[in-house]
Amino acid sequence: MKRIFYYITAFALIILLAISLTACDPMSYSIGKTYLTDNIVGVELIYYENPGQESFRSWVPNHYSKLVSFNLSNMTILETLDGSELETFLEQLSKVEFLAEYYTYDSPQGTCIRLLYANGDFIILSCNYEYGSFAGYVGRYNSKGDVTGFIGSFSGLQSFKSLVNNFFETQLS
Repeated sequence: MKRIFYYITAFALIILLAISLTACDPMSYSIGKTYLTDNIVGVELIYYENPGQESFRSWVPNHYSKLVSFNLSNMTILETLDGSELETFLEQLSKVEFLAEYYTYDSPQGTCIRLLYANGDFIILSCNYEYGSFAGYVGRYNSKGDVTGFIGSFSGLQSFKSLVNNFFETQLS
């Protein structure tokens, strides 16, 4: 009888542990196609030099106050997406899942995708592909580079690579 009680208790603890660990996962988020097509007027592939990028030890607390402005002078435009491909790009982007408010870094770094609004505001999509990690930074900025919103991080490395490799001459390996 003790043995049965032991197995039932162990099983219950495993189930409880599994439930509690999955409850810590961030929520998935995607940017709606209608929002993208109604608001985004251009897309650029950029390189953002940011040697001061800081990573957060944990994504759980809200780190919004620690996010760093985007220094426009540290940005180099590598390519501009042809306007005839904009709708197809935005459709593919609308299918990408992000980890909502998944704070891994305080700012972007390296090769990034820049989504442009008509008023000069922009969204930066970055992924730490150089290290084979989906961790990155997806956030909104005003035309001066001030942080106006934070989306999160890519939920998978392949999503970022596909956006770059399918639409730009620059290829990520």
